[in-house]
Amino acid sequence: MQERRWAVIAAVLVGILVIAAVGWVAGRSSAPEGSDQVQGDGGRGTIRVVDGVPVGIEHSRAGALAAADNYVAVSSETVLQDPDRYANLVREAYDTTYQATAIREGEALRKKSTETLANYDAGGRALAIVAARRLDQYADDRARALTWTAGFSWGPDRRPGQRWFFTETSLRWDGDRWRVERIDESQRVAPAPGVVRYPDKAALRVETLDRELRDMTAPSYGAVSP
Repeated sequence: MQERRWAVIAAVLVGILVIAAVGWVAGRSSAPEGSDQVQGDGGRGTIRVVDGVPVGIEHSRAGALAAADNYVAVSSETVLQDPDRYANLVREAYDTTYQATAIREGEALRKKSTETLANYDAGGRALAIVAARRLDQYADDRARALTWTAGFSWGPDRRPGQRWFFTETSLRWDGDRWRVERIDESQRVAPAPGVVRYPDKAALRVETLDRELRDMTAPSYGAVSP
């Protein structure tokens, strides 16, 4: 009996070590090369909020990553749910050569997403969260990032759901901020963590999500306080 107890304890300790190791690797893989902190050199914030939109203002690897984080999170969360805020994002953070295309793409997506829009009209909600990201290219005034994103949605007539996807973002530094030259959901299948099991389904009820997540939106990554 005692040997069995020690075997269980050993298994638990190994599990804790594995989880810690995975967390450390994930943190290292998402950290910008040549920088220990996403906040950038000198502790200066990499993001400034303009008209409700977080824009990348630091010309560095960390700044490019923070810009991509925010642009992906905000565009994913607003393109269907909040067209006005999406339009603000396009105006403040997209390259002028891409703005008209981005607006047309958003309108086309809304036209074919009738079920999702009906959910929002009925009081449904969605959140977008950046789980991890990688800077695949950085050279002077150009950068390209790959972002692993999770989208969570719920509503009165829809079961709470989650979707995991990759987004590829090309950025250009214009002398003032990082601007999106192109942003696309990748055709590659993104990995999805296993569904968390709850002792009961209270945490998945629409009224629970509405109450506990009221007024929450995607965070601003690398932001400086106003």
